[in-house]
Amino acid sequence: MSADNRLLDWYQGVVDEYRRITPRSAALFVRGGGVLPGGDTRYSITTRPHPPYFERGEGPYIWDVDGNRRLDLNNNSTALVHGHAHPDIVAAVRSQAGSGTAWGGHNPTEVDWASILCERIPSIDRVRFANSGTEANMHMLKVARAFTGRDLVLKLDGAYHGTYDGFEFASAPAGDGMVPSTGGVPTNLSSNVVLGAWGDTDGVTRLVREKADQLAAVILTPFRSAGGFAHPPEGFLERLRSVTADEGVLLLFDEVISLRLGLGGAQDRYGVIPDMTALGKLIGGGLPVGAFGGRADIMAVTDPMGDMKVALAGTFNANPMTAAAGVAGLKLLTPDVYEWIDHLGRLLREGLSAAVNECGLPLRVEGGGSLLSLACEPEVSRPDVVMTGLALAFANRGFFGFPFLSTSSVMKEKHIRSVLHVAEPVLDSLSIALMTHE
Repeated sequence: MSADNRLLDWYQGVVDEYRRITPRSAALFVRGGGVLPGGDTRYSITTRPHPPYFERGEGPYIWDVDGNRRLDLNNNSTALVHGHAHPDIVAAVRSQAGSGTAWGGHNPTEVDWASILCERIPSIDRVRFANSGTEANMHMLKVARAFTGRDLVLKLDGAYHGTYDGFEFASAPAGDGMVPSTGGVPTNLSSNVVLGAWGDTDGVTRLVREKADQLAAVILTPFRSAGGFAHPPEGFLERLRSVTADEGVLLLFDEVISLRLGLGGAQDRYGVIPDMTALGKLIGGGLPVGAFGGRADIMAVTDPMGDMKVALAGTFNANPMTAAAGVAGLKLLTPDVYEWIDHLGRLLREGLSAAVNECGLPLRVEGGGSLLSLACEPEVSRPDVVMTGLALAFANRGFFGFPFLSTSSVMKEKHIRSVLHVAEPVLDSLSIALMTHE
């Protein structure tokens, strides 16, 4: 039997078991296909043969409609840093809901919320709220352009900054120029984008210097989150900070995910302070959220009481519900909590790495802090089958989230041990399918 056939047999066995334990999710997926395109409204969480449908979460666990309990290692794409239904956050949301969910005016909690972010994040003197990380990055770039009077933005190839036309470009497959990374993006928008490469310190420096008179900003995730979690190469962020400052180009950090790396985010952890920062996910306490901020002089271009150059509005910006949940969640995020989730992340990374090495699998475990990811090495011929199969195999045994994982403040060491206990037989079954050991 060929290696591909062995792998497909392994995969089919995993899928068959998954189908057996999730019949109600399967039925919902079929029903959803009649009213949602492909039964989906968020492509990043849909998986074959069908996604699980969840109906309840508590602490570190979630339950699907079939009654299967799983340890949640996805945490809504890292947003739920305190797990599910944390009592403090639930109490804050309930209290606010009883007083009203939204109105066409300000609320006092937004001031408390903004104050916490300005106090914690080194680059933020002033902040504005939005409703998603996409909006935060989109608005941040608009403000950078208005402040500098320039149009170009330099982004790193393959980096994800939300579903915004202005960022959705990547290198052409043949390596000649760039193309939209999704349908529906006008190709002429590429004239506003310059592509660099993650970790290419000299190359990105050269691009900044060559384009400086047209370049409004350089945007990047300081902790790589596309294609696998990873710390930046030594000196990469420092050089970008230096060259952008020298050339009068703004440095923008997308910290929608990397705020998990410390009280002040990755910028605080690495000691490299950008001019502006975009936020999302965990700052909303589990509710939809986005925010961006920066130096006071830059953010002044959005000031409706001053010389406003950029008019930003949004019916649900800083709405009372999200503000209440956000303040409650941020107050729970103390230095001790960051230390705890980092500790659990390290245990999980080290344990999974050891299990992968023990099985001789062509996989790599990457990440830092409370974030980690599992990926295939280049020699794997069917990485899609391997990654989907592993996600389902772990789901069959009570764990949700592979291959992009995060820890939460409500997890304990016993939860990490339970993952590693199951990892051994799951990875061993894959190694047998790939025949990586006798």
